[in-house]
Amino acid sequence: MGTHSYGPARAASGCRAPASPGAGTKLLTAAQWSLAALGIFCVIAVAVVIAATPEAWPL
Repeated sequence: MGTHSYGPARAASGCRAPASPGAGTKLLTAAQWSLAALGIFCVIAVAVVIAATPEAWPL
C-alpha cells in the first residue's frame, strides 16, 4: 500500500459549513474522551478494591 498525501480539509463548493471543527466541537470531543478515561479508571479501581478486600465482598 502506498501513502496518500491528502491536502488540507476544505468544505464542499457552495457549502457554508466550516472546513475544520470549531472550538465547541473540539471541547465536546475532549469531554467525551475524558469521560471515557474516567470510566475506565473507575472500573479498574473497583476491581482493585474488590480484590484487595475479599472479606468484605461475599462473592
